[in-house]
This record gives sequence, C-alpha cells and structure tokens, in this order.
Amino acid sequence: MTSSGDSQQNGLDHVVVSAGTPAEWLEMPQDDWMSRLKALAKGAGVEGAHWVTLLPHHGAEFTPAEYERYAQMMSALPFMSTVDAVHGTRFVWQMGDGPRIIVDPRSDGHRRFAETVEALRVKGVDPDSVDDVLLSDAILFPAVQEPDLVVVMGPANQIPESMVWELAYSELVFIDLSWWEFDASHLELAIDDFNRRHRRFGGLDS
Repeated sequence: MTSSGDSQQNGLDHVVVSAGTPAEWLEMPQDDWMSRLKALAKGAGVEGAHWVTLLPHHGAEFTPAEYERYAQMMSALPFMSTVDAVHGTRFVWQMGDGPRIIVDPRSDGHRRFAETVEALRVKGVDPDSVDDVLLSDAILFPAVQEPDLVVVMGPANQIPESMVWELAYSELVFIDLSWWEFDASHLELAIDDFNRRHRRFGGLDS
C-alpha cells in the first residue's frame, strides 16, 4: 500500500470523512443516502480523489436487528456493492468513473483494529510478518491508499471513536457541523484547507 506522503506528490487520493452516529445513519431515508453519497463523490472528485471512506463519528454500534435493517436499505441503493474485509462487511458505492465511497457503519475503531489483528491470526498469518503495510491493507480494504486527509464533522476537541489506524498518517480538518447539515461544499472547503496547508509548507506535514 502506498503511503500518504507518496500520494501527496500526485494530489489527493483518499479522504476519510467521520460524521454522525450509527443511529443517525439508520434514521436517514434511502433517498437522502443517495444524495449524501453523491455529495461525497462530488466534493472529493473536485481534486481527483479515488477513494472516500465514510465512518461514524461516535455512538453505539448497531444491534444485529438494526444492522440487518441498515444493510437492507444500503444494499438496495443503485450502484452499491459489498466487500468482505477481515473486520466485517463494508459497502462500496461508485457512480460512473467517480470516486469509490466506502461506507462502514462500525463506530468502534479500537474494536475494528483488534478484530483485524485477530482475523489475521486465525488465518494463520505469521505474527513476525505482520507489519504496517499488512495491517493497513487489511484495515483500509478495499482502499489501496493510506488516507491523505481526515475530515471530522464535529468539534475540534473530540477525536472520533471510529478511527485508530486512520489517524496515524493523515492530516485532520474539523468542521463543526451535524450529520444532517453536511453537503458537498463542506468537503470541498476541507480539501481546500488541506491544499492551502501543503502549498504553504511545500507538500510537507506541518
């Protein structure tokens, strides 16, 4: 997997957006989900990003019954598919040749990390061969690029509960908005902020 630093030489490739709670995601009607996915694709596509990963900000994870309802709703959306990561099923949406939007309703990033490590052990992976690249490939799947940018929809003094690995090499931009307020323009503003930082510091982390 290519590092974030490598991708920044060629522009933005992978954006992670952390917003809302699983309960809010379940409450959102199917038509609004379609609009939200299009907004994510539009906002990230302005800079040519290939991947967007959408994670909750915080909140209780789905019960089995809630997950079944959510999965049925998401699976019925046009252009939606599913992939099996080692830590669970992820939804992947892509319209045309636009960015691929990975949707993962899991809100506990520590649990996702622990389950990834355990799944690799169960598969018989030699512990001595587990390195950053292997873990990154497994956690971020199906994305093939470390996140360049993490956009957090929430106050700057609250780190999202849904992320552990994703925060390691990424730049963070906080936008204090609710899940219901977000649209493409907010993602475009966050990406513009990211680009200004890199123009100012010559493409180096500040």
